[in-house]
Amino acid sequence: PFNEQGKAQWQYAFDRYSAPRRQLKYVLRVYDRYGNFDETSEQSLWVVDTLEVNNSERDADKELLVGYGENRLALNNIPLQGGGVVSVSGEQVPEGHTVWFAGRELPVSDITGSNGKFGGEFIIPSGLHTVEVAITDDDGNGNVYQRDLELPGSDWFYVGIVDVTASQDDTSGPAELVTGNDTDYSNEFNVDGRLAFYAKGRFANDSVLTMSADTREGEIGELFSNFMDKSPDSLFRRIDPDYYYPSFGDDSTVEEDAPTSGKFYVKWQKENNYGMWGNFDIAYLDNSLAHVDRGLYGANINYETESATAFGEKRFVVNLFAAEPGTLAGRDEFLGTGGSLYYLRRQDILTGSERLRIEVRDAVSGLVVGVKNLSYGLDYDIDYIQGRIMLSEPLSASAVSGMLVDSRDFGGNDVYLVARYEYTPGFAELDDITTGGRIHYWFNNMIKLGMTAEDQEYSGGETSLNAFDLTVRKSAGSWLKLEQSTSQGPVSSTLLSNDGGFEFNEIALPAGTNVKARGQRVDASVRLQDFFSSFKGTFSFYNQQLDAGYAAPGLIANTDTSHTGGMLQIPVFESVDVKLKADAMDQENALNTEAYELNVDYAMNKFWSFGLGWREDKRTDNSPSVPLTQQQGERSDAALRATYNSRENWLAYGYVQDTIDVTGNREDNGRVGVGGDYRFTDRFKLDGELSSGDLGAALRLGTNYQMTDATDLYTSYALEDERTDNGMKARRGNLASGFKTRYSDSASMYMEERYTHGDVPTGLTHALGFDLVINDRLNFGGDIDIGSLFNNVTGAEIKRKAAGIRVGYKFSKFTYAGALEYRVDESEQEDTTFAERTTWLTKNSIKYQVSADWRLIGKLNHSQSESSLGDFYDGNFTEAVVGYAFRPVSNDALNALFKYTYFYNMPTTDQITPNDGAAQYIQKSHILSVDAMYDVTQSWTIGGKYAQRIGKLSLDRENPQFFDSGASLYVVRADWHFVHRWDALIEGRLLEVPDAGDSRSGLLVAIYHHFNKHVKAGVGYNFTDFSDDLTDLDYDSHGLFINAVGKF
Repeated sequence: PFNEQGKAQWQYAFDRYSAPRRQLKYVLRVYDRYGNFDETSEQSLWVVDTLEVNNSERDADKELLVGYGENRLALNNIPLQGGGVVSVSGEQVPEGHTVWFAGRELPVSDITGSNGKFGGEFIIPSGLHTVEVAITDDDGNGNVYQRDLELPGSDWFYVGIVDVTASQDDTSGPAELVTGNDTDYSNEFNVDGRLAFYAKGRFANDSVLTMSADTREGEIGELFSNFMDKSPDSLFRRIDPDYYYPSFGDDSTVEEDAPTSGKFYVKWQKENNYGMWGNFDIAYLDNSLAHVDRGLYGANINYETESATAFGEKRFVVNLFAAEPGTLAGRDEFLGTGGSLYYLRRQDILTGSERLRIEVRDAVSGLVVGVKNLSYGLDYDIDYIQGRIMLSEPLSASAVSGMLVDSRDFGGNDVYLVARYEYTPGFAELDDITTGGRIHYWFNNMIKLGMTAEDQEYSGGETSLNAFDLTVRKSAGSWLKLEQSTSQGPVSSTLLSNDGGFEFNEIALPAGTNVKARGQRVDASVRLQDFFSSFKGTFSFYNQQLDAGYAAPGLIANTDTSHTGGMLQIPVFESVDVKLKADAMDQENALNTEAYELNVDYAMNKFWSFGLGWREDKRTDNSPSVPLTQQQGERSDAALRATYNSRENWLAYGYVQDTIDVTGNREDNGRVGVGGDYRFTDRFKLDGELSSGDLGAALRLGTNYQMTDATDLYTSYALEDERTDNGMKARRGNLASGFKTRYSDSASMYMEERYTHGDVPTGLTHALGFDLVINDRLNFGGDIDIGSLFNNVTGAEIKRKAAGIRVGYKFSKFTYAGALEYRVDESEQEDTTFAERTTWLTKNSIKYQVSADWRLIGKLNHSQSESSLGDFYDGNFTEAVVGYAFRPVSNDALNALFKYTYFYNMPTTDQITPNDGAAQYIQKSHILSVDAMYDVTQSWTIGGKYAQRIGKLSLDRENPQFFDSGASLYVVRADWHFVHRWDALIEGRLLEVPDAGDSRSGLLVAIYHHFNKHVKAGVGYNFTDFSDDLTDLDYDSHGLFINAVGKF
């Protein structure tokens, strides 16, 4: 329990300690008087034998400040009614003084250069309050600051603008033909306008209303026509620093509070209940047979009760939607390559529509046994135009399965990166309608009934997915779940890549399939101690049946398919543990597999332990056309492992395994190997294994660095301006940890995983911009994987060599992050020949905060991949960006932004353009942009912009012949505030496209009068001139305009 100061202590003695460290997970809970609780996300804790610094030399109170002000709330069941947050911050606190706020002491930063900063915030109810901040010395002398505050029960913020322009143009030449604009160059009187507003407020009953509308500029008579129509290119708008300025130099953040693909957004919300129209994410993942996971535009309603079960789930939840997405859902699955670069099948996907997760799948059945959802900026970066993903760390192809016999060099289960996103196919205009919903009800703490539905109507027909699930639970470790689902039509398809996106294989129902098919699944988990107090151990079982023609995201069955399996883990004696595992997959007229495994572990003493493993497996392919690479037959393997636990900072093991019996064309699986872990410090560990055998030599080497609240992660320069919070401290760990597994997670059930998309909660100290402890300056890691992989479906072999190093460094005002990766794949083709692919990748990003006024930020990413099949199958890219911002704090008369970008891209041969064609062209561009504004006097401000693009494009990948495509833009503007309420401006623009012989110039002059702080009106004159030396399509246009602007 926590004391009044919010501090608690936990200590536990372990019966066994396994060198070089024992890794634990913990959560914190806070209960209210009614039994509701809030809970943090899982936090990592290492238990080691010794520490680098003795505890007596540590300042415990200061160590606790590492996570001060950070928010890791994952489960929120305690309702907050009314009131608001009161924040206080300051600096220059004298040495020896303390700061008190609302009766509590606030920590003051004593780091060199921090200038004695402090900060704090408290939640208080609505009404009148007197808030006191005291800064005192040890004798109680000092200053006291009081503020009288009123937090009203109803509070509103709103902003809006009405802009109307009446104009008459005088145009000569084919302006309408050149510009495609038949309104502004029609020699007629035109009235255009725009209405936009945003409002957000809280009513006295604690409900919140958010509204926004933007008609966009157009003819005044058509502003409200098609008001609910969508514009998919604005879905989940995100400022991509690759295409805008990477830094604006002001520490600002962007929050999309009213995302909409149309002209209108509205959302009414009270606590977790809401109704809305706009863009939203749907993530129905509770039923493993019927995932509905999309970003949509339309109506969404959610209702849930305040009451929750003893495990924290809301007792009753209903979520319904009706949408006209205007997009299609894409799903790409990538087997881990040992690298961090992955190419999507589609280029130019919808910005912000991606949802990425890592799935661990059983090597025999292919079913998902563990999941981790990824967050943008923390775990990955993405180029939406080029369709390219870069993870913050390399993703291995395998994960430890816990069984002794290795069935292949890499052993363990398969690891996949799964990307779901939205895209618009070609020039087709989609008018499909999608509806669906999810409802569940917990009758008590033990029984839950849930239902999921989705129906999509489109021009070619209709697809549907309907499912229900029943859960019976005794404890977090003992439960039974029944699922049943029906699909009709091609609900989903999957594109699978084993080499990072250079080649894809589609998994889909045959064209024209429109059958109704059923799926059903049974999952059971039993913790024996829940039923027999004297027994320890666990038992799990699953059975999944899919009819031919069944289709759901991640589940495609072209034939009747059955999966059955289970595991029993039980201690027979105090020093002997037994584990049994069985899996079987049965497909009609396709590949069938079976595997049975036995582990017996014996702890001879506290140092030595031994393990004996046995595995029998069988592969039979009944396909009409069996791949030449397919392996069929039975094999029996046995393994013996000896492990030495030093109970200090290292552990070592050795093993030998051999094939006892083999039939068909299966290969022998004899192998001998050694491995171990070594902990260099109490935070850094190295682990590895070296082996050799019938299937070839294998080497695995990796590092593990224990992240803490004092560790800064330097992985992506895109975090500078983009998100509401970069989550640097709000989420810790790496891509190999933090998985929620189906059976082994004793804290909660896999089927109750909570899926979130978007920002992670921000922290107070991050928002205020100071630290209470010195951050770790250096974090680093590396990986080596050498061995063979085998395709579970075709038996084809991939001989892989992959290595990578990464480092992050921060000192004073300089930050750097870098990584270097190398991979060689020899992939077996359909004719049993091998093709080799060599891939290099380097990632680099820097940030240099020269002062509070000056900031430099940049990155350099380069990848080169060559295939033995020829230049046509290569794929390369380079992106270099340098951004500079001058935003002075004390005197902001001059503000300047600078950016230089270099792009080179040769897409993979299997990527598809927005027009559904192969992405076969090579593109490279230099882009330079400078913006500056200077206040000459209080009345005069001048500004300018210069931008240049030097581009080259080749349509031939093998023998590139580039043609130029460049442009230059010049803008100059002057604003004059000459008398009270009167302003004037003059602006000139010039756009030159020399390769096309085009030149377009314009000049605008205007004078405005401010009638009050809400309304201004002005009159002006506009000149436009266009010339084309190649086609002689010249035109010029000029005319008078009257403009009125209202704002509130």
